Amino acid sequence: MAAEVFQSTIVALFLGVASVVLLRAIIPHLYQQDRRLAQFIYLDFFWIATFFVIYLYEQSTISTIGFSLGADPLETLVFTILSVLVTLFLFIISARREKQRGVISVEKGFLKVGPERVDLRMISLPGFVQTFLMQIIWVALPLEIFFRGYLVTRFAQSFPEFGAIIIAAIIYFVAYLDRPIFGTINILLALVWGYSLIATGSILPGLVAHIFINTTSFYFARNIALSSRV
Repeated sequence: MAAEVFQSTIVALFLGVASVVLLRAIIPHLYQQDRRLAQFIYLDFFWIATFFVIYLYEQSTISTIGFSLGADPLETLVFTILSVLVTLFLFIISARREKQRGVISVEKGFLKVGPERVDLRMISLPGFVQTFLMQIIWVALPLEIFFRGYLVTRFAQSFPEFGAIIIAAIIYFVAYLDRPIFGTINILLALVWGYSLIATGSILPGLVAHIFINTTSFYFARNIALSSRV
């Protein structure tokens, strides 16, 4: 049993490091040359590879990665609300700091967030729906399953729970270090979402918070960019 736990931890650590290499080097490079191939590799890693390890290698189920309502659904709901509020608070603080640095601004009908330019017409109900669906398929759901549901729970088998949260948070932080606004707060977000998983046994608090902030981030960034408050 101890050997199996150790092996699961080593596999999780390997996949964690691989995710950093993938997100920081391989995917950005491939995306410039062949977007479909980059998307294919991304989906294969965060969807297929993760579930391959869980189901076939470990012979476990999705309940072992917190894909449930948790032991106490009411507690999960409370942590979900708190996770959303803390996530929004951290995002607003970071966005205001980035505005001072000139990282975010509104220019000629576009929201400029670092090198990214977003058409302000996308900040609308249809845009929110499109972004929400992308979070389910591409971003928040697979990332929460991997970084929180899988990494945190597997690290927690060999390390103290808070140590497991920290290790997974550092991996997530390094993977997304250069993202405007989020780059500086991702370590804190990962700690909050990871702790919520350990406290409730469910990835839902972090997942809902992740989907919420990614879906509405351009809305809040636009308002902060246009605000006279510094």
